[in-house]
Amino acid sequence: MNARQFLSAALLALCVTSWPAAGSDKNNNILRMVTGTHSFYEEDGTTVRGQEHFRMIAHADGSRTMALSKIMFDSDRQHNITMRVDPQFRPLEAFGSYWYPTGFKGSIRVTIDGDLLQATSFSPIGLTEHAVRVPPALAVVTHGEGLNAWSASVLDPTDDQPGVSNKESARTSYFISPVKEGDGPVLGKVVRATLKRVGEETITVPAGTFDTVHYDTGVLDIWAIKGDRILAKQTFRGQDYLLTEYTVE
Repeated sequence: MNARQFLSAALLALCVTSWPAAGSDKNNNILRMVTGTHSFYEEDGTTVRGQEHFRMIAHADGSRTMALSKIMFDSDRQHNITMRVDPQFRPLEAFGSYWYPTGFKGSIRVTIDGDLLQATSFSPIGLTEHAVRVPPALAVVTHGEGLNAWSASVLDPTDDQPGVSNKESARTSYFISPVKEGDGPVLGKVVRATLKRVGEETITVPAGTFDTVHYDTGVLDIWAIKGDRILAKQTFRGQDYLLTEYTVE
């Protein structure tokens, strides 16, 4: 087994392994775990075009890890993604493996140490590496929808800001682009934009009613559940991404 196959297999195992629930078998590295499902709907609001299953672990040091598996029924795409963030939701490391109708497109591992982001990509043409300097307000966009709520929450971990609405701030994203054609490497590019914190809202989705923070990226509207900032709802080009299952273990 080569390095690419090992990383892909390890990530897939993390996403699908049956984990014991927190409880009598205490683990001091785990404060709580959340599992759930996001369902992606067509513009008609009823046709499901894909789903994403996730598990989030909140660690004792304030960091969080999320592993998710995304399956698109309408395009034969499948993503396996894991990300770890610090207490302010700034990414520390991430791994993504991407599959398209033609098969394996590639994988990428990203690490962030201070202002240095390093990326290593495996693809059918081999290994590619690069490094870029990044600012504190950084998001790593992996195309795991559930992680978009963390991306919006970077350096904005305070849930309650009464009277604060339509607050804009600069954001930088390392935007990963899985290639749809050919065998090029799966790497990212630095994109700068403005994010708007619309305000605090209570919304109802199939998984329940939640107190959220609403963000507007200019492309996506994102509602992140207060606390762990789990994605409750996302809208994109008339399509809804909704939390349909939610369990705190």
